[in-house]
Order: sequence, then structure tokens, then C-alpha cells
Amino acid sequence: MVKQRIIEEASELFGRSGVKSITMDDLARHLGISKRTIYENFKDKEELLIACIDVFHDEQRTHYEKVFLNADNVANAILVLLQSSFKQTSQRQFKMMYDIRKYYPQVFKERLTRFHVDKQMGMEQMIQRGINEGVFRNDLKPGIIAYFFCGDILHVDRNLEKFPLIDYFENVVITFLRGICTTKGIDIIDQYKIKMSKP
Repeated sequence: MVKQRIIEEASELFGRSGVKSITMDDLARHLGISKRTIYENFKDKEELLIACIDVFHDEQRTHYEKVFLNADNVANAILVLLQSSFKQTSQRQFKMMYDIRKYYPQVFKERLTRFHVDKQMGMEQMIQRGINEGVFRNDLKPGIIAYFFCGDILHVDRNLEKFPLIDYFENVVITFLRGICTTKGIDIIDQYKIKMSKP
């Protein structure tokens, strides 16, 4: 399907080179199609960008649901999701988010703010599940933890040049998770780290 291919390739280019620097002419050349074909599917670059964000959002939600459905406990699920995100997404996705915030503030406000709210609500449910499972402390307020976790811990795009994502995961995210865990949860994190360190 032409429209789907345009979205996939545009997402790749936006992540690799930045949103601002990629023109519709660049995208057409990359795809080997006419610019007219792109405009038959998308009114302008902003509409294409919104489509890229929405597709990514849907894919992420489906992936998260699958991981949590198959996980033995919520601590393990969070570790798997976060590590895969920090490894696979690499710097590209965060660069794209940074560009959207800077050059398309209205798109950022309307789409990515909604994305952030959905992620925060999902995290609040995860924290509550972790409390019920005995891996997170029962004195926590899930809404507050989710707010700071999604707002500060995962909001790393402004520090990309300072900290590699995998180091951020090891030093900040793991430390934060250990702080909200029970002894049972800490054991799960430690076992996960041992497993991931093996070749």
C-alpha cells in the first residue's frame, strides 16, 4: 500500500536526519515516486508527520499490551519494555521527538501530549499491578510515581548528547525502579540484570 510505505519511509528518514531537514522532494526521491503521489495521500508535511506519530503510537500500544499479557510479573515486563525501547529506538526516535517539539509545536502539543498522557495512565496501572503482585511497595501513590516516571525518567531527549541511552537506562531507570520495589521486586531486577549480562 503506497500510503503505508510513505509513512514507514518518512518515519525512517525523519528519525535519521531530523524532521526539518527532510523535504517532500527528498522523500519522493528516496521512495522513487513523484511528489504528486505523496500529495495525493497527504495534504502537507505536517499531515504526514501526524500520520507517522499515530502509527508509532498504535504500534507501541500493541507491543506493550503483548508484553504485559505474557509477563510473569509487572517488574519483569517493565524491564523488558524499557530495555528494548532504549536499545532499539536508539537516538533516532528521540531526535525526531526533539525536532517535532522545536519546529512543529502545535503537532507536539496535540499529538505527543496525548501520547504522553496515555503512557502515564498506562504506567499508573502498571504500578498498581506491581503493588498487587508484591513487587512494588504498597505505600506508593501510583499516580505520583507514574507522573514523575513518565515526565522525568523517560523524558531524556534533551540530554542525548550527554548520555548514551543504554547508560541512562542502567544508571537512572534501574535505580528509580529499585527505589520503588519491595525485596521481591529488587530480586527480580537483580536476576534480570544477571541474565542480560550473560553473552
